[in-house]
Amino acid sequence: MIRDMKNQGLYIKDIAQIMGKSSKTISTWLNQNKAPEYKRTKKKPSKLDSYKNYIMQRMNEGCFNAVVIYEEIQSQGYTGKITILRDFMKPLRKNRIAKASSRFETAPGKQAQVDWGEFKFEYEGKEKKIHAFVMVLGYSRKIYVEFTEDEKIGTLIGCHERAFEYFGGVCETILYDNMKTVVSHSNKAGEAKWNKTFLAFANHHGFTPVRCRPYSPRTKGKVENGVKYVRNNFWPRVREFSGISNLNERAINWADQTANKRIHGTLHEVPDKRFELEKLKPFNEISFESSYAEERKVSNDSFVSYKTVRYSVPYKYVGSYVSVKDLKNGKVEIYSSDNKLIARHEKSFEKYGLVKDKKHFEGIISGNHEKVAPTAPKLIPKQIPKVHERPLSIYDELLDEGVMSKC
Repeated sequence: MIRDMKNQGLYIKDIAQIMGKSSKTISTWLNQNKAPEYKRTKKKPSKLDSYKNYIMQRMNEGCFNAVVIYEEIQSQGYTGKITILRDFMKPLRKNRIAKASSRFETAPGKQAQVDWGEFKFEYEGKEKKIHAFVMVLGYSRKIYVEFTEDEKIGTLIGCHERAFEYFGGVCETILYDNMKTVVSHSNKAGEAKWNKTFLAFANHHGFTPVRCRPYSPRTKGKVENGVKYVRNNFWPRVREFSGISNLNERAINWADQTANKRIHGTLHEVPDKRFELEKLKPFNEISFESSYAEERKVSNDSFVSYKTVRYSVPYKYVGSYVSVKDLKNGKVEIYSSDNKLIARHEKSFEKYGLVKDKKHFEGIISGNHEKVAPTAPKLIPKQIPKVHERPLSIYDELLDEGVMSKC
């Protein structure tokens, strides 16, 4: 247990306080690689015992707020009072906060940090993995999370643009580790060689990419803790999900209602409140043009085919060429030749699936999506004037009177 606490990053002084021993004794035990046998007064079990390792882990990650941790362990089954938790955290908090205060901090609007996290889930009895894009604003710690199918450059660019929309702006610089989609390689001097496409994207939106120094958690810790927070706080809430799009809806709701409204463990302030002081720059409202859209021709029945799945578009685009963009986040977008968004669909993973929006067919199809024959025009016969009809007896009378004799 002592070795585990040390591996979790606890100071010897912390361990000594927890074990009720001197720092010298703890150091001796660690050097011997095991604790010697000793007699100890039997202590009454505490409701908190099963959660102490988790609490120390959270404090090691920078969370010192007892209310936050209390809510987290309650969700894990803790039934004790918060006072027990506070008593346990009190001797550890002072040293931990002192350590946290030495962390590298940034000014409002100066820097954001980006990283990927990998999460596993079960599908049809098999273990699958999904990726999470995490962007954290350095000053406020406001977080944006988006789950994706992969970590490719096109996916990364799309995640950035949606993060900019979420925050309403972009920082002056964004910090990255050595992900290959951002840093192609480093030269002998250790200088980063940026991916040309990504560098063009950064210039398009007006921010400067900065590489995190290798093995430097001081400059990269914020977002890594962000990924851990997603893993420890959001992911355990996900018992099941119907697709990536559904997962992202829940992730944004979690960010809005929990992550960005909590009292941050390091700052001891609410991210949303600090965000009011962020001075973000406006980003380019025109999406970065990349080569990741695929051109398709709209069929006669107003569908385009993408990876064996057919997606509908408004019927007026029949016969024209459109661009299909797979956002890799559970959505597919379709753009006209003049780059106008004309359709957005949930992505289907069903082979030969059909995805349609009824609005695309309004006015030309029936409820079963079959073409309705136009109503045939009616021919109205020309009205022929009727000849005035007279009874034959009238002509007999005229003859008798001699009227017809002039004929």
